[in-house]
Amino acid sequence: MKLILIKFDTKEDFKSKEVEKLRGYIGNLYKDEIKFHNHKNTYEFNYQMPKIQYKLINNKLCILGMDEGEQLIKQNLLDLKELNISGKIISGFKTSVEIYEDEFEVKDELFSYKFETPWLALNNENYKKYKNGDFSLDKQLQNNLLSNFKDCGIRVDKKIMVKGNFRPIKLVMKDTVLIGFNGEFISNVYIPSYMGVGKRKSIGYGTIVSNVRVV
Repeated sequence: MKLILIKFDTKEDFKSKEVEKLRGYIGNLYKDEIKFHNHKNTYEFNYQMPKIQYKLINNKLCILGMDEGEQLIKQNLLDLKELNISGKIISGFKTSVEIYEDEFEVKDELFSYKFETPWLALNNENYKKYKNGDFSLDKQLQNNLLSNFKDCGIRVDKKIMVKGNFRPIKLVMKDTVLIGFNGEFISNVYIPSYMGVGKRKSIGYGTIVSNVRVV
């Protein structure tokens, strides 16, 4: 898998709520390219895994591109001179760029990971099961990873294994309280650092870091 991570080295730090503002700004610049904003039209959202994901890493705004997303970023964003975040124009920043290839594959080894940002694992239906103690977060993460494989066009011939230690955290988004999860897990899936899983991964939630072989 080809990847690119660009980081905007601004003088100020940002918060997670401003990641969506970054996506909105870039999406407006490139309205005709769905991969920048992941909306099919005004009312319809593309639910496949976004190949361009907006991130907050060490309080700095970043963008991750995978495969065709990597190409689009290289073609359009490397010379970006300014950002508009909530009406504030930011310029004079440096853009750090990392271009690399990495694997996304089910292997015979185990790897250790942590969530850099909260993982949004629950929808209305499985939230009720979770509250009743009848919901496996390990199984949900397996399903999230399998969904990413399908959206990347990668066939999986081995069983995905996940075992995690997840801690719930309350998040407020647009006056709505959601439950997310921080924590660590091991898996037999080799996951590229900064790939997102779960809901709202296009704006940085469920971002995974570290891939250390443990067995």
